[in-house]
Amino acid sequence: MTNRGVYRVPIEIWEKYKTENTNELGEKEQGERLVKRFMARVETRVGSLLSGNRPANTIVEKTTHKITYPFYNFKNLLPDRNFIQIFGRRFEIDYSLNEGFKNLEMQVFVHEEH
Repeated sequence: MTNRGVYRVPIEIWEKYKTENTNELGEKEQGERLVKRFMARVETRVGSLLSGNRPANTIVEKTTHKITYPFYNFKNLLPDRNFIQIFGRRFEIDYSLNEGFKNLEMQVFVHEEH
């Protein structure tokens, strides 16, 4: 059973999509729209990065935070289609994990986009 009291940070799931507008190269421009808001747990993941315990040149190298939320709040999260905002700060998704395929919690590993 999931402890709902641990989800204390409001997050927003955003979607990237192609608009009808085209740029000067004739490519469709990218738009962004808010999909859903809910509460999650956010943990910093930079400690091992600073101490040098992460393998270089991997997707894990740039991960700065882990965001955890109940699985069914938003189960179809895709790195190339979605990003997360927390208090106005944008986080790009590195990868997501449904631990043990239990459908209890979604763990999303992200890095902050500056």
